[in-house]
Amino acid sequence: MNANPYAPPAAYVADRELGSHGLKQRSLWLMIVLIFATFGLYYPVWYIRRRPGLNRLDSPRKLALWPFVLFIVVFVLMMTVSTIIGARRAEAVLGTEVLLVLQLARLAVGILMIVQSFKIKDIIEDHATPADASRLFAEQVKLSGLMTFFFSIFYLQWAINRYVVQPQQQSLLGAR
Repeated sequence: MNANPYAPPAAYVADRELGSHGLKQRSLWLMIVLIFATFGLYYPVWYIRRRPGLNRLDSPRKLALWPFVLFIVVFVLMMTVSTIIGARRAEAVLGTEVLLVLQLARLAVGILMIVQSFKIKDIIEDHATPADASRLFAEQVKLSGLMTFFFSIFYLQWAINRYVVQPQQQSLLGAR
């Protein structure tokens, strides 16, 4: 039997529901506990786990994977170096030049993560603000840059809980 490659599928294909971004409400207290329990490794994991859902939101901005993978690589490298050095002086074991390069790498990745946090802030604002100007008194979502800078993933998760997940839950309840 010759199958037509341009024919529609014979099996039922379920379309993804409108607004199904995959982001879920998370407890901020649990995030704080996980940061300490994983010795800080949860921080980059939070970004990687939420990246697909954030990229599905209604925003022209999208997140690349490489900054978060680079963060994990530098994090693991610094943990490995710290384990190798132990209680000895870092300059004596590695040398001043290598130590300077490692510190510059940490600084560069730290700045990169701050930039990614502000990208996520912009994505949430784009998604939460109505696209049409017909609603004059609609809420304009404007997240705090200061809170984003100082509290990063905690503030961003709060914003996801409030402006992304809760409106979706309310619209699903209203549709019933």
